Amino acid sequence: MDLSRICLDQFRSYKQGEFVFQASGSLIIGTNGCGKTNLLEAIAYCGIGKSIRFHRDEDLLHYDSKMFRIVADFSTDADSKLKVSLAYADKKKLLKLDDLPIRQLSKLFDVVKVIYCAPEDLLMINGSPRFRRQYFDLAIAQLYPQYIPLLRNYLHLVEQRNALLKRNYQPAEKQSWDESFARSMHDVWSFRARYLLSLNEAFRNQYTSIFPLASSIVVNYNTALKLKLDSSVNSILNHLRDLEPREKLWQRSLAGAHLDDYEFKLSGRDMRVYASQGQKRIAVIILKLIQAHLIETITGIKPILLFDDIFAELDYYHSQSIRDCIDSRYQVFIASPKEDICNIWKGYQVLKIAEK
Repeated sequence: MDLSRICLDQFRSYKQGEFVFQASGSLIIGTNGCGKTNLLEAIAYCGIGKSIRFHRDEDLLHYDSKMFRIVADFSTDADSKLKVSLAYADKKKLLKLDDLPIRQLSKLFDVVKVIYCAPEDLLMINGSPRFRRQYFDLAIAQLYPQYIPLLRNYLHLVEQRNALLKRNYQPAEKQSWDESFARSMHDVWSFRARYLLSLNEAFRNQYTSIFPLASSIVVNYNTALKLKLDSSVNSILNHLRDLEPREKLWQRSLAGAHLDDYEFKLSGRDMRVYASQGQKRIAVIILKLIQAHLIETITGIKPILLFDDIFAELDYYHSQSIRDCIDSRYQVFIASPKEDICNIWKGYQVLKIAEK
């Protein structure tokens, strides 16, 4: 799919803004602080209905504004048009698709696919488990939108179960909640297992001619329950029973999908400890390129790629290699403070943004 036009009203640094793009994408050039990242954030917002950079909606308002609005026109891969409108005011959000109000914000995951690449992606390897869970949950939802209600239900059960552990309860009541909790966790695990299977197969087989280290990367999944992802509901229940004394003491769930973690390995070694910064950077870029391929393969929609000033850390060879991988297959938006990016991405529309 392609983004042809986006209009911003009271969004971040933009009081008003309208941008028209070519089908191939655009090179967004400007000094730091001019609004390049805000523009990419607005594009990404049209795909997930919230800030890709984990900002609260009220933090996206332009200075003292009370509302913001984003209107974007897309061309789908079936050559039809799609208009996405998102507005926020009074702590409420309104989504319209082709001017029709849509109650479920998650409907965006069915129709718009956007992949955002930024310098902070290194936190995928160096950062907290929460950052990794947020990324992978989003990645899975882009491939399988039905994962969203399953995850939402699971997180609701975590809240309810934690409330139970803070008071006196009957054994039968606890057993009932544990059964629901275990079944829901099993459902979440099944989607995460399916995704990791596809991801690790892609690391072994894709981009190896350009990035030889790709075939040596494996993403492992570490469960807080010390179980395998394909474990049965009964196995989960048995481990929950073993945890009950500690959970009663701490008055919260001490294990579950909301506490699990992902681990990146390079030739069998923990990338957080042993990989160089350059290797980590290449690994997360490959991760995003694989995500683009999986989205196209599984959903039939070509995603839009957003690169927010990541090429400054790469040498010419690897920058050119990424250009070759994409090969005009996807619409690409690249934000950079330096115009020399045009030497690699030749033929792309150049959009210069002046500092406000």
